[in-house]
Amino acid sequence: MLGRIAVTLVAYLLCIFYFQDSMVKVGELFGLSGFWALFIPSALIGLSVYRIANLDDWGIWDAAAFLTIGGIAMLALTGNPEATLFELVKGVVSFSVAAILGALALKGGRANGR
Repeated sequence: MLGRIAVTLVAYLLCIFYFQDSMVKVGELFGLSGFWALFIPSALIGLSVYRIANLDDWGIWDAAAFLTIGGIAMLALTGNPEATLFELVKGVVSFSVAAILGALALKGGRANGR
């Protein structure tokens, strides 16, 4: 528990001090200004890191946390919300198709005695 909090604090402080310009840029794309443009994206990344740092219990919320971090990173790099949305949808769909095909392959392998 203490390790999760330490990692979250480090990620949050990195966002606030080292990646400040990128966080403000993303916050402005969200329609925020001033303190909130820096705080909201940094807090989202901190909460996502806190969720991902729980290595014992992974699930759908961890996927959402990775998607949040990836979305904020892509927004900071491109500055284009439409392109970021298209890339996120493309990634989610491709991973979903890969998971379905993997499950079908696993099921077919068992049915044929492999």
